[in-house]
Amino acid sequence: MKCPNCGDRTAVDLDTHSGGFSSDDSPLKECGACGLVWRVMMEHGKTKIDIIKQADTKK
Repeated sequence: MKCPNCGDRTAVDLDTHSGGFSSDDSPLKECGACGLVWRVMMEHGKTKIDIIKQADTKK
């Protein structure tokens, strides 16, 4: 899956079922390039990107 922030394709699935954030329907993804954490959700029949953690800022 392509990162909605930087477009990189090195996303990693995060298994956080115990924290209550992730589910099988909308697993959390983390971009290996910019650090953005997001999930793709269906809301009222439309795809929605839910940003959990903003991308790392470069110094």
